Amino acid sequence: MQFKIPQFLERQPLIIGPLAFKQSLYFGVAILILVFIHSVAPFLVFLICSVILISIAFGLAFVKIEGIPLPEVITQSFGFVLSPKIYLWKKKENLRVIKLKRAEKKQEEVKSLKVSPKSILKELHSKIEGGY
Repeated sequence: MQFKIPQFLERQPLIIGPLAFKQSLYFGVAILILVFIHSVAPFLVFLICSVILISIAFGLAFVKIEGIPLPEVITQSFGFVLSPKIYLWKKKENLRVIKLKRAEKKQEEVKSLKVSPKSILKELHSKIEGGY
């Protein structure tokens, strides 16, 4: 019975409890911002901001879209939106031309592999076949 061995495992070391470094960094930044808001703003604003910031930190730390972490998805989307989109039409080669090129390459390979009639290999072959 054959078993599939998992390959390309990406496992990050756990720093604080069940959180890896990046995950704890997201929550740490959110908590620092909340401490600042708690000292400056009224309690109701602090509660609203805490719900928003903790949900953002949770999303950044744990949400994956098709196996890709959310921060990477966000950076890729910004890269897609901000990159120039120029589509150039390139003429594709005709199928017949491609077949002719392949045939030429095969002929070159065959030509280079021919053995000359005075070759040592031919003598060895005759000795092996003829029983010495």
